[in-house]
Amino acid sequence: MHWLITGGAGFIGTNAASMLAETGQKVSLVDNFHRQGARYNRDYLSDTLGLAVDYLDMRFPEQVNAYWSAHRDIGVILHLAGQVSLVASLANPRYDFEANTVGTFNALEATRHFLPDATFIYASSNKVYGDLRWLRTEEGETRYQLPDYPKGLSEDLPLELHGGYSCSKGAADQYVLDYHRIYGLSTIALRQSSIYGGRQYASEDQGWVAYFVQMGVERRPFRTSGNGKQVRDLLHVHDLVECYRAIARTPRESVAFGQAFNIGGGREASLSVNELLTRLESEHGFPMQYTAGPPRVGDQKVFIADTSKAKQYLGWCPTVSMADGMGELIQWTRARWAA
Repeated sequence: MHWLITGGAGFIGTNAASMLAETGQKVSLVDNFHRQGARYNRDYLSDTLGLAVDYLDMRFPEQVNAYWSAHRDIGVILHLAGQVSLVASLANPRYDFEANTVGTFNALEATRHFLPDATFIYASSNKVYGDLRWLRTEEGETRYQLPDYPKGLSEDLPLELHGGYSCSKGAADQYVLDYHRIYGLSTIALRQSSIYGGRQYASEDQGWVAYFVQMGVERRPFRTSGNGKQVRDLLHVHDLVECYRAIARTPRESVAFGQAFNIGGGREASLSVNELLTRLESEHGFPMQYTAGPPRVGDQKVFIADTSKAKQYLGWCPTVSMADGMGELIQWTRARWAA
């Protein structure tokens, strides 16, 4: 199977390329190197795995069409490229729209014209559901809870696009699903929760788990947002790539295509900001140095994915434990800092 990974020098793209290459899959990678860390990952992919990352900016259809038309043997398109920060989307909404909505539209059009038999996997976001302020929330000692959703949140939630990132990802999400209905492409949208693991060059506005780990390893002060009781379910990147592989094995006639799936670690892998900080203080053996700032615009108090639909249609469920996954991330961060 020949895989094309857009955003291939990003955190998820690098891990996906590594896992796929190790199992003998042919992998092509493209990226525009906009995100910090992309050039480090490019060097890692080249020096360690012998994989080149070609420059391609998904905002420009002539670049996308040329690449797709020159690689007609691609069987799976893993579309990860995009702008990934809510904060950055508010500061520069035009780039956010072009990178996420226009870039995805260009990828779909190129697939329709040049690779109509390929499987198209889109990395959507749980932010397409908005801030979820209409859900009944209870405040506990260390976290918020959703008492009406003990199994987590399913795909039955209505879309509520709020903020630039949510709007751009939500519009792309709907285009992906519609290209199955209208043109018969084998498309799937994965509304991903908080993904973590090694090779993520995080920042204050994106990749909160890796960012907090990094601040602890470097013993640097940092700022959190809100009261720290916000909850997310964490999914290790290894489990996410296994989900991609499950989709690639899915027969073209499967009813899974043309659908969206909430993909996360589930209730067992959920943590609040406060709980993560407490866990890291225990791991490092010293207090984390942080101050609390105001809540972020459009932030969800709780998002925990109900992944039962993915298990039913794709045969997928998470397997990496929180202890193993967090240990791997901390080990990678310490090694990078030491180097």
